[in-house]
Amino acid sequence: MKIEDDLADAMAAHVADVQAPPDLGRSVRRRNRSRALRFRVAGAALVTAAVAVAVPVALNSGEPAGGQAATGQDRAVVRNDVTVPDVTGKPVTEAVPLLRAAGLVADMAAEEVRNNRVIAQKPAAGEQVAPGSHVELTLEPPPVTMPQDLGDLGDGREFGGIRLDYLPEGLEWGKWSGKDGFGKHSYTTTYDKPGNEPGHYSVQVIVFEGEAAKAIARFPKAGAETVDVGGAKAGLATLGEGGEIASDGSEGTLTVAWKLRDGLAVKVCLSPDYVKEVDGPAEAKKIAKGIRATG
Repeated sequence: MKIEDDLADAMAAHVADVQAPPDLGRSVRRRNRSRALRFRVAGAALVTAAVAVAVPVALNSGEPAGGQAATGQDRAVVRNDVTVPDVTGKPVTEAVPLLRAAGLVADMAAEEVRNNRVIAQKPAAGEQVAPGSHVELTLEPPPVTMPQDLGDLGDGREFGGIRLDYLPEGLEWGKWSGKDGFGKHSYTTTYDKPGNEPGHYSVQVIVFEGEAAKAIARFPKAGAETVDVGGAKAGLATLGEGGEIASDGSEGTLTVAWKLRDGLAVKVCLSPDYVKEVDGPAEAKKIAKGIRATG
């Protein structure tokens, strides 16, 4: 039922016992005939005003106007707003029932629905909204899982037929390893500062074995510096995403690559962020010179 219908019923009940004198109709018609046009235009407003005076209406409140209990005669439609509860920091399994208990609906992307923690909500906690309103929840992303293709490498210094005898101070194994990502019989892992996010790296080492070792032949020659790595010639350059030598001033990955022995080649890569913190070329050479074959 519409609010207009409720008001009309309440008005009818309010005037049900009023008796008009016999000549009231004629008096009213004579008195108002000259103002008929104005009443036609303003009639709706006058009726609304009359009903508002006769029946006090309380909106967005749990009590009727005047602080008196509502009766069957003057009861109107009341909208009780809901206070949005604070669910930030809570896991989804707690947040959703809290919103439901408050008469609200939780909105989340389907792929995000896990028992993740809520990191943001809209509307914010404490806002007043209509019952049944939707609350948009932003969940923390799932943890990044890194592959362990080569199993537990201990300190991470030995894998794929090589060992690192030198690692820059402050770096540790990234606790992951990959296999065949750079061709069949290729192996890789990274080293980073403790506490950095999974997937971030400071130094990456890639080992190429057998046929995969031929990848070193594709290391760009023009523009690369030739350096000595334990008696072997290596190429040192900053490479772009496509493996090309980065132009002057452009950001890229500092890389040194060489053939350790027949059928075994190595690349050492320093991330652009790490190069900004250290003497990149000097550290790359020291890492490379400290790598030896174990088989």
